[in-house]
This record gives sequence, C-alpha cells and structure tokens, in this order.
Amino acid sequence: MTVNETATTSPAPSPVSGPGVQVVAALLRRDDHIVLVQEQRDGQEMWSVPGGGVERGELLTEALIREVKEETGLNLSVVGPLAYIVNTTTTKYPSTVVATFDCTEWDGEIAVHDPDGKVTGAVLLPMDEAKSVLSSSTASRPEIEPLLDYLDGLSAGRVWSYRDDQPIE
Repeated sequence: MTVNETATTSPAPSPVSGPGVQVVAALLRRDDHIVLVQEQRDGQEMWSVPGGGVERGELLTEALIREVKEETGLNLSVVGPLAYIVNTTTTKYPSTVVATFDCTEWDGEIAVHDPDGKVTGAVLLPMDEAKSVLSSSTASRPEIEPLLDYLDGLSAGRVWSYRDDQPIE
C-alpha cells in the first residue's frame, strides 16, 4: 500500500484493559467416535466438546484434565497434541484464547460432575452423528466452525481469529 492509499478494512478498536481469558477444550476421540457435552448457556441448550476456563495459577494441561473430569467424568491420562487455537474478542469476553487439544488416551465412564451446573449431559457419538449434532448446535460460530473444519482434516495447527463472532482472515 502506498502513502496515498487507504486501507479497505476498518481499523482495530482500541484494546480493552485488563487480562484476557484463557480456555481449553478437548477433542476426546476413540476410534471413529467423539465425546460431546450438552450444556445450558445463556438460556439455550447447546452441544460442544468438553472444556472451560483456565483458573489463575493453572497450566493449560492441568485445566484440561480438570475440565474433562468435571464435564464428562472421564480421566484424561495424556493431553494430546494441540489441534488448533481460536482467538476471539467480544464485549463480554475480550481477548479470549481457546486452545483445543486432540486427545485419544482417556478412560472411565461418562458421568457429569460439573460444579458450575452448566453441563447437563455427555455422550460418545460416532463421528458422522457428532458432526451432524455440532452442525445444528446453537454454540457460537468460533466454537463450531474450527471444530468441524478440524474434524474434516482441514485445519491442523491453524489459528482462527474472530471479532464479535465474525471471522478475521
């Protein structure tokens, strides 16, 4: 771009003060199946993968193991490789980073013990059925779009960016 040209995209808003939010999520896979959780959020029932906020002083891996146990009752024995990262910013949750891990080493029986009371169920579904459920989920675009893309084998290692649920390319 030359000095006389104007950028065609709108400028980024001023940063919001205060810390951002760190979130972890787990793709709990077993053969051609995946664990999904059903939760109540903002008065709506939705489906997604297990995960949640990283507490102060917690490492990402510690938070992932804790969240998986709380939301599914399953024991994550090894945190798998990083699948993708989603970076979002909204008025309610400015500067949020979600790290999603692809985990295949877990055991136990599905039993929800969510201390927040938001997760109401968890199931192990065949991949095609899980993709269908996720496609119709009322979860936000930044939660579902990268997940479905990854499950289709298209986005390993990608960083997804959204401002107010709109993708930034």
